[in-house]
Amino acid sequence: MTNPSRKTYCTDSKWIGRAQCNNCHIRHIMLFSELPETAFSTLLNPINNFTHPSSSVLYEAGTNKKFIYSIRSGVVKLLHVAQNGKTRIVRLLGKGTSIGLELLEGANSYHHTAVTIGEVDLCKIPVPTMRLLEEKYPVLCQQIRQQLQKQLDLADQWAFSLGTGSVKQRVAQLILILEEFFADESGAFTLLQREDMSAMIAISDQTISREVAELKRLNLLIKRKTRDNLYTCNTAELQKRAQLTK
Repeated sequence: MTNPSRKTYCTDSKWIGRAQCNNCHIRHIMLFSELPETAFSTLLNPINNFTHPSSSVLYEAGTNKKFIYSIRSGVVKLLHVAQNGKTRIVRLLGKGTSIGLELLEGANSYHHTAVTIGEVDLCKIPVPTMRLLEEKYPVLCQQIRQQLQKQLDLADQWAFSLGTGSVKQRVAQLILILEEFFADESGAFTLLQREDMSAMIAISDQTISREVAELKRLNLLIKRKTRDNLYTCNTAELQKRAQLTK
């Protein structure tokens, strides 16, 4: 069941349910970054902006809620559940990316289950609205395909780097990925829960706990006191641990 969500400050109070895309301070990295402001003035279907708490299920695999979600802040994990019930994280997506794009590529339902990691702020866009924008502004079609391809390419890269090497190398690689792609302006990122790390690199929760404890002891992973589960890391030393060359 999806956890309760709330509308965020950027929703126009004079037009309930419509996000003010033309006033969005991070619009340049969002799904509609290439569209003119006039594109939003005649939309018949609202674009809503919500904040979802941690562990919210945005949608489940095999369903079709007919919405695309564009992430303003936070991280969403896409899950694949095998027939034996085992769950695997196939993708992590953060600020400026979108989920549910397969519905625009001809899919009848979502390919994965989408769950928030920490609090997530996103825009909820009806598929009919996307279709209308695609028709009027073909550049959006190209932008969507580029974003989807980039997501798939990154997923392939991560699958390779997180599936090879020792435990030390793979955990170090995962933390470097979190820092590179999901850190905020201060360089801090949310550390995944042990079960999520296990679902990404196929290592037991207990083994991951020991490795994370070792990284903390060596000051390669440093917790920020300002927020729970927010960390920074020693990038150079983690790269050595993962045997990376830059």
